[in-house]
Amino acid sequence: MLVNDDLDAIVEGGNLGPEPSARYMERLDLLDNVVRECIFVSRGYGGIAAPSTKHFFASVLFTALLTRGTSLLCLAPLSPWADKKIEHWDYASLAGMVRSMIELRIAFHYLCVEQCSDEEWDCRWNLFNLHDCVSRIRMFESLGNDPEQLGRFEIQANELRERLKSNSFFRDLDPKRHKKLLHGQTAYLYPLEEMADRAGLPTSTFRWLYVLLSAHVHGLPMSYYRMGDEGDGRGRGVPSPVEENYSGLCLSLASTLIVKSRDELHQLFEGLAKPDEETPEQGPSVEPSPEGLTIGETSEVNATDDIRFVITRTGPDTAKIDYYYRPSNELVLERSKADTEGAAIIWLDPVFWTVVINGQPATLQSLEGASAARHAFRVDHIARTISFKTETGGQGLPSIAAVSRLSR
Repeated sequence: MLVNDDLDAIVEGGNLGPEPSARYMERLDLLDNVVRECIFVSRGYGGIAAPSTKHFFASVLFTALLTRGTSLLCLAPLSPWADKKIEHWDYASLAGMVRSMIELRIAFHYLCVEQCSDEEWDCRWNLFNLHDCVSRIRMFESLGNDPEQLGRFEIQANELRERLKSNSFFRDLDPKRHKKLLHGQTAYLYPLEEMADRAGLPTSTFRWLYVLLSAHVHGLPMSYYRMGDEGDGRGRGVPSPVEENYSGLCLSLASTLIVKSRDELHQLFEGLAKPDEETPEQGPSVEPSPEGLTIGETSEVNATDDIRFVITRTGPDTAKIDYYYRPSNELVLERSKADTEGAAIIWLDPVFWTVVINGQPATLQSLEGASAARHAFRVDHIARTISFKTETGGQGLPSIAAVSRLSR
């Protein structure tokens, strides 16, 4: 059984090692800011009715990219997205996530961005559907699942094959390819390296990256043969030049993949507007108030279907208000309220809230730059937005540590 002294020794030993280079920290900061901005971008397009299947899957694939990017930030050493007892260095795990991001980036460009005829796009789309259907058949067959359910998948797969056979673009392909494509084991019309090149990742670079990253995804010999090299330190969870270099590569590559997709998402959704945002099912916005409470007394208010307030009177003229996300009962915001000194943000969850400063998306750098400014803020718990308005001089915004602290 592990005792506290053992744990302290592990923590102390795990945090030994050289400070990371400025180059690594720049790459970490870059991905941090890219993900935060793109979460804001994604939310900005939320609620727009997709005018085409391209638009729908652009939102799906872009969200998947951001999810991987967030996971990458949570795992990356020295990230502001996670509090850790030990800064664990494991570029092999980062490699697996980044390889999936390359594939998501390729799918995003292939299905949602690249221009082709309607017949070719329908062929691409139905080939995607067939691959998904056949993959599910294989998965459920391995479980020995309900034959009736498998039969429904088989019917769907055969319907998709008939759609492909009737597609003029598919019929014009080399007949030798028909059998392979109709088998449903291939999701794309073209090789990955060719698609990657058209998506902005040159073929030679893609081949090198894919071999490197795949070795760690599959636990192939290349992923562990050099762990025994003296002085190398790779693969042991401790900082080393090799770990830092490959970790930095993963962070930089992830930033590039997300940014390229972000720019294309802007072009795809240009000119599309949200419908008038009415939320009658949520009811009117409720501003939490400590009126009627005595010092130390607490009250709860279910403000909407999603948000619950817990209001605590802390003094004659002061109160603390906690916001909880009702479906999961997670704390997402802490703020204070004072009759004489106004209100202040104590802590907020930056993933749950969209943070805006002077009408612009917020990043860590913009918060740091505004930290010496007087400010006012408004919390819109229905739109899940916190808007800050700043001016020069006076009390600053919440500390970066307070804003970034996801783990409580």
